[in-house]
Amino acid sequence: MKSRFVLLVAVAVSLSGCGKSAIHFMREGGPVAQAPKVEKAAALRKVWRRDLGAGYSNSNFLLTPSIQDGRVYAAEPGGNLLALHADTGNIIWKSDLDQPLAAGVGAAEHHVVVVTREGEVVALDTEKGEVLWRQKLGTEILARPVLTGPRILLRSGDGQVIGLDLDSGDVLWRVRRSVPALTIRGLSAPLVIDDVAVIGFASGRLSGIDVESGAELWSARIFRARGNNEVNRLVDIDSDPYRIGEQLVIAGFQAQVSGLSLTTRRIEWDSDHSTLRPLSSVGNTVLLTADDGAVVGLDVRSGTQLWQMSALRGRGVSGPYGLAETSFAVVGDYKGLLYLINAQSGELVGRKKGSGGAVLGIFATQASNQFITLSESGALTAWSVAD
Repeated sequence: MKSRFVLLVAVAVSLSGCGKSAIHFMREGGPVAQAPKVEKAAALRKVWRRDLGAGYSNSNFLLTPSIQDGRVYAAEPGGNLLALHADTGNIIWKSDLDQPLAAGVGAAEHHVVVVTREGEVVALDTEKGEVLWRQKLGTEILARPVLTGPRILLRSGDGQVIGLDLDSGDVLWRVRRSVPALTIRGLSAPLVIDDVAVIGFASGRLSGIDVESGAELWSARIFRARGNNEVNRLVDIDSDPYRIGEQLVIAGFQAQVSGLSLTTRRIEWDSDHSTLRPLSSVGNTVLLTADDGAVVGLDVRSGTQLWQMSALRGRGVSGPYGLAETSFAVVGDYKGLLYLINAQSGELVGRKKGSGGAVLGIFATQASNQFITLSESGALTAWSVAD
């Protein structure tokens, strides 16, 4: 429990409506494991690197990039938004919005959307990066915008889910949920399945909201608060809901990781792990980085722990990213090192020095053997992996 509490402070637990949101690259507390030496069985190769701006030394808002139609749309906290060629990292256009940004980047065929720290949504065209419209919402947006059909879905720090018209920016509906007095104001974004937005809340509940109308179609309590004080009762769902086939995997802080059937909307299994970081998978193996820094593989069908790799505890390990067409997963640490893990056994099979300090996040590209890292310095780097 001690390591969890240190992590709690490090990622900025705050009273709802106050403070800033969390970046999950802080060390977990306790002793720092030595970076393990790895006999190089798999190679990581840098494809390109692009420095986005001043970086994250003075920001607690993680700006998740978006990959769409062979482009990477990436923002930096100071207000710059860039469109890059996914293959080369070359700049297609750059737009200075002259306002600090929060949340992340959402993109579709003709629109790219960001949100300022003052809660103003800005839509730009993907061709030249010109501003199409602006909409002030009067609330702080924490999660990256999700663009789906003619809608933009936004999640705010005060418990709202907001639906906007993609072409005009008009607010079409709002769903309001109560927020506990103490929350980890995290980064979980909606997952859209068949025009239903699946959204996790700080209360430990999961809801399905109709994208068109904003009507709540169903709601389920996934995690229940326990403990005799507000800190111990935190059960925020701050990892995005993660889909594998007909199952959703949901993670809660100080709670569990649970497998939910999309057919019955019933919990089929629980696993006793707490995490705030993004989930991933390779095949039928669910991948997660627990709050103590251990990387864990679970069987998606039963929740059974297949392996646990503890060699990186205390090194501020990122959430894992599973390379779908390989047997590998990758994580990064607070020193900027990248590690390849055999997703079937949990064995470390590769190590590489990254670019620009602590690895804040690892993201998909449109190539099955590649991924992109975002570092504390603001460097966006594309990597490939080969046997």
